[in-house]
Amino acid sequence: MATKQVLGNNIVECQIVIEGKLYDCSKWREHHPGGAIILDKYHNRDATDVFYAFHGEDGFKKLSDMKSLEFPTEVDPLSADFRSFRMKLESEGWFNSSLAWYTYKTTETIGITLLGLTLGCLGHWFIGAILMGLGYQQLGWLAHDYCHQQVFKNRKLNNFFAYLTGNILSGLSVNWWKDRHNSHHAITNVLDADPDLENLPLFSWDKHDFPTIPTRWGASTLIPHQHLYFLPWTMTLKIIWNLQSFFWNKRKQSAALQKLVTTELTCLYIHHLGVFFVCWYSMGSLSATLAFIAIAEFIGGAGIANIVFMNHYACEQVNQADSKNATFVELQLQTTRNIEPSVWMNWFSGGLNLQVEHHLFPTMPRHNLMKVRPLVQQFCKEHNLPYCSLPWSECMSGVLKKLAQLSALYREHKATVLSGGPLSPSIKLRRGNHDNTAW
Repeated sequence: MATKQVLGNNIVECQIVIEGKLYDCSKWREHHPGGAIILDKYHNRDATDVFYAFHGEDGFKKLSDMKSLEFPTEVDPLSADFRSFRMKLESEGWFNSSLAWYTYKTTETIGITLLGLTLGCLGHWFIGAILMGLGYQQLGWLAHDYCHQQVFKNRKLNNFFAYLTGNILSGLSVNWWKDRHNSHHAITNVLDADPDLENLPLFSWDKHDFPTIPTRWGASTLIPHQHLYFLPWTMTLKIIWNLQSFFWNKRKQSAALQKLVTTELTCLYIHHLGVFFVCWYSMGSLSATLAFIAIAEFIGGAGIANIVFMNHYACEQVNQADSKNATFVELQLQTTRNIEPSVWMNWFSGGLNLQVEHHLFPTMPRHNLMKVRPLVQQFCKEHNLPYCSLPWSECMSGVLKKLAQLSALYREHKATVLSGGPLSPSIKLRRGNHDNTAW
């Protein structure tokens, strides 16, 4: 395969291998519904397992229409076994969703959100704001399901409900999320690749960040204390995502996503202006309106952050060279952990406590993850692969410890740089801990 990345005609070259066939995606990348970044990351690589992870019937039909060349590749035994495992799960129906269950879940989630808004407008604004914030969190999980094409076989139907639950009802951009989240799934915890690790100037998750910290405004002052402000900061996550949704939609996107910018922005304005004016009209007070919206946003942000930061950030970060040497299944299991399931946790986390199963099979409906969990555990055991599942308290402890360790390491690094001496190896950064294995 060619190794050149940019051609003279300004078309970015992108060639990938899927099931022993070479596809030239150089022109298609600008029209790829999932964005161009994820294709670029697999340029000149075998993308079979990643393709299967993200695509349903529509994707396979599109692939069959694309020109290809035979390009036989040697499949390692682990990947071959994983593909057979996936085919077994598909044949047993674990990728088929229950429309009855999703009808109930969609009704329940929208109902919680609207109940909170209604109570706020009727004068019970504090309890209303809490319920609406909880609704925001649950809407985030529901939009996540629709964006991953878990519910319907038809991509357009999934996208419609993703816009409804994401943009209109919770004020978050669906395509901003897809562009970021799909890359995260394909290159989980890979340094300089996974966008979820790019948290400067607020947080550093690996000493790899240290050389760039002085170039980021405020980072040198903040990072030494990151473990202290992490928990209160979680309340602001949804507000940050709201702003990122707007700014992302005002930047130049790929041709596929550019067509949707007007629709995205319109839906975002409908949400934010709609909530503001409904509350202002009903409450008759600007201060009460702003307080209601702020509390709902804080509750929603904390509810989301206290799940999404538990699954990957305390695990090991991987450099790009090592990530290319790892199989898809090895990378996912090395960089992902579950929060121990329970009736409450399964509901509160929207099934994302079962992150190992979700990362291996992103299009599998949420309601089937618990059922395939024993099968995944058995697969990992048979292949001597890590399967990390910890209580929420231990997941949180792992995140705070890692932040504290990096804070201490950066303080030493900063002091050493200022003194001009060599960096002491005395502080050892704990890597991802997979010793607590549950079968």
